Amino acid sequence: MEFDLNSMASIRKFSSNFNSTGQSLNLLINNVGIMMTPFMLSKDKIELQFATNHLGHFLLTHLLLGNMKKTARKSKKEGRIVNVSSEAHRITYPEGIRFDKINDEKEYSKYQVYGQSKVANILHANEVTRQLKVYIPFSS
Repeated sequence: MEFDLNSMASIRKFSSNFNSTGQSLNLLINNVGIMMTPFMLSKDKIELQFATNHLGHFLLTHLLLGNMKKTARKSKKEGRIVNVSSEAHRITYPEGIRFDKINDEKEYSKYQVYGQSKVANILHANEVTRQLKVYIPFSS
């Protein structure tokens, strides 16, 4: 099954199709990304690196998480979500993620934009971990 990580519609369609197969899901590795591109917008009109490297993985994880929890309950085996980031998370704007300037072409720095997408990956991984610590998959 294929999908385009810079298209929210494509991710939604893939997730819906995958979840409807009834297949188990124990492992999700969010690894695909793009790096230091010239300024471009995704199919959803969001800066391409942030859309692909963070928002795509964020949405994919959110849409597959129910399946992962169901698989954990059935198999009694804890699943894993792996978010691959980079040391480039250290090369971002001084104020961190510029949510209010995501699509600002005038102040675009391909290095810092890539870095902020990697910071977002780390923050997402930390939040998913925090939320799942309170989730007890094997309770009745």
